[in-house]
Amino acid sequence: MHLCDLTYAYNEYSGGIRTYIEAKRAYVREQTDWKHLLIIPGAEDSVETDGRLTVCRIKSPVIPGSAPYRMVLRLGKVTSLLRQFRPDAIELGSLYTLPWAAFSYRRRHPVALHCFYHTDLPSVYVEPAVRKLLGRRAGRVAFGMASAYMRALLRRYDATVTASPAVRDKLIEAGFENTHFVPLGVNLDTFNPVHRDESFRASLGATENDIVMIYAGRFDSEKRVLVMVEAMKNLNENNSVTLVLVGQGPLENELRETAARSARLKLIPYQQEKASLARMYASADVYLAGNPHETFGLSVVEAQASGLPVVGVRSGALVERVSPENGVLVEPDSARAMADGVRTLLNAEVRREKSRAARRHVEEHFSWSATFRKLFPLYEQSVRGVVGSNGHAAVQGQD
Repeated sequence: MHLCDLTYAYNEYSGGIRTYIEAKRAYVREQTDWKHLLIIPGAEDSVETDGRLTVCRIKSPVIPGSAPYRMVLRLGKVTSLLRQFRPDAIELGSLYTLPWAAFSYRRRHPVALHCFYHTDLPSVYVEPAVRKLLGRRAGRVAFGMASAYMRALLRRYDATVTASPAVRDKLIEAGFENTHFVPLGVNLDTFNPVHRDESFRASLGATENDIVMIYAGRFDSEKRVLVMVEAMKNLNENNSVTLVLVGQGPLENELRETAARSARLKLIPYQQEKASLARMYASADVYLAGNPHETFGLSVVEAQASGLPVVGVRSGALVERVSPENGVLVEPDSARAMADGVRTLLNAEVRREKSRAARRHVEEHFSWSATFRKLFPLYEQSVRGVVGSNGHAAVQGQD
């Protein structure tokens, strides 16, 4: 089997989608005899091959205001690479230009097409942006148009996969019956409470009795990082709470200006090494999650594996990730509510109980091997369906 992932959301600063793809490629290499092709945008055209794993980068412009993310515009180059490598199945993790290259390729070449529904485009990006620029009525119109676009895309796939059972149910209700729930996973050895490092806390200026809150991810409005900062200000009446933001993004300059005025706000660059991020998680006390539109929340699961109770918003996939046993859910877009949620965790014994419950929750429900044992048969099933309808050989691209 030759599997291809086609996405724009993979670069040196990517978050959950990159983690998912890297875990998948490791599983292909270590647990199967499959090949894997990754096609992503880059600064220049390039092809790198490591055994059965290949990465193709297509020279693409940076998306204004969203560096380092790039938008693939040379769709002919994408189809050319697909013709060269001839995968059996393609998974699309992007909703913009790339699906149309895959659809074009399939007109002449039998291939199974999967969508991994990482983001609810109409609700997360289109409607809020248009509403902010043109008002609520225009936002509703834009939401309807974006929803119609999503339906047009999803009708073309052989299967849709989502990491949220609520999103799966929503898509099935909308008529997309071949939608599957596949939870993502976490490396339980890397993300583990045993990696707690008191020297990291000391570097923050935090004492043993201080509360260190942490968030890791993109610094943008979608993730509600400014709400977290306001929550920290609400909590810091007696200077006992530190907020650590790990990552990068369009709000970075604004956050740096705020950090220059507040010793309790710490910005740390994006961590390419998972072990370094895991040490930071294990050394903190509480994880903050403010995005009301999460479809899974991989960073939340990594934090829980590290023994952190989570203060998250009562919306999206966070309702599935956070329970009263392992954290606190609060109203979205409210710094005061988030601060109140943290206040319920100021007691050390309460935090310890929720910490143990968070770790147990991940141990019982999330592992990458379980993810791919469920996902890979879906690829095989779709390939058999394409083969049956086209009468071509069962598997292409095998040695």
